[in-house]
Amino acid sequence: MGRPYESFDDYLNAFKSKRRITIRRERKRVVDEENIRIDAIVGTDILMCEGLVERMYTLYTETVKSFVFGKQYLTLEFFQMLAESDFCRNLCFMCVRSRDSGDALVAEDIFAGTFNIIKDGVFYGRYWGCLAGREVKNLHFETCYWAAIEHCIDNGLRKMEPGAGGGDYKWARGFDPALIHSAHYICHPGLRRAVDQFLDYETRSNVEVSEYLLANSVVGTKLAKPNISKMKRVQAHARVDVGKDKSSKETVDTSDAIDVE
Repeated sequence: MGRPYESFDDYLNAFKSKRRITIRRERKRVVDEENIRIDAIVGTDILMCEGLVERMYTLYTETVKSFVFGKQYLTLEFFQMLAESDFCRNLCFMCVRSRDSGDALVAEDIFAGTFNIIKDGVFYGRYWGCLAGREVKNLHFETCYWAAIEHCIDNGLRKMEPGAGGGDYKWARGFDPALIHSAHYICHPGLRRAVDQFLDYETRSNVEVSEYLLANSVVGTKLAKPNISKMKRVQAHARVDVGKDKSSKETVDTSDAIDVE
């Protein structure tokens, strides 16, 4: 699925001409007109910048506070423990600052960014944050998508998973849906029956939506499309009872991803 990209421009060539022009204009506004640079700080390099972990935690909490439905479930201690553990080699911070701040990265200069994980050649986008009053139009898209995709291509990563939510604007930026599975253990028999009934509808709906979006992919025909008939066979066998009490369900869901290798 997908094909190798040699550069970000090569990736853009998968889009139609009008969309390529829009993306380039969008990026120009952020990077050039707003005088912004975005640095990808990966692995143990994170430890070389004093206060960087704490700064990324601050950005995370800013996003939580900006939404009425936001809920903070990660702590500063959690961020610090990740950076101090062997897992640090899997971390990737996309750090946004002014070009006027110079080449040396200083934590206090970072006013927006994302917390991401890279493992086994896959880039997993997770948390976006921006300091209040420092918002810039399209900066979220530049940081979470365009700059991240460019980083994946430049560093030979094979896939980018942008994270949950925002399916419409992710699809418009080249993230085609992919069917995935999730397993759930449901103890209560009444709830299990209700979930079972809903999954019949949801699974059919997800397959239909995936088929439609793939058929109308914004990246045109240059990307190899998944086998829809195979996806339907997966859908037909996806919900499997596991265990003697048959209370574990495996379900089909949709996700979004770009293969960049």
